Amino acid sequence: MRKKLYEIVEPGDEFAKVSSIYDYFMILVIIASLVPLAFKNDNAFFNILDKVCTVIYIVDYIFRWITADYKFGKKSVSS
Repeated sequence: MRKKLYEIVEPGDEFAKVSSIYDYFMILVIIASLVPLAFKNDNAFFNILDKVCTVIYIVDYIFRWITADYKFGKKSVSS
């Protein structure tokens, strides 16, 4: 399961389409997280958007953290 997650989070051949979708989703989240910064007013929508983006960033960080050994070669990706 960690290997599949690694192939999605990091570009790979086997899950190229899913990995691309994940990358585009993360780009969308990055852009969405910048929207509240463009406005001076503070409202409920921007607060919720900020919290949702933060949770998504934390989940992405956890995914990358638990698959880091594959990236740095401490485990073989083919195993």
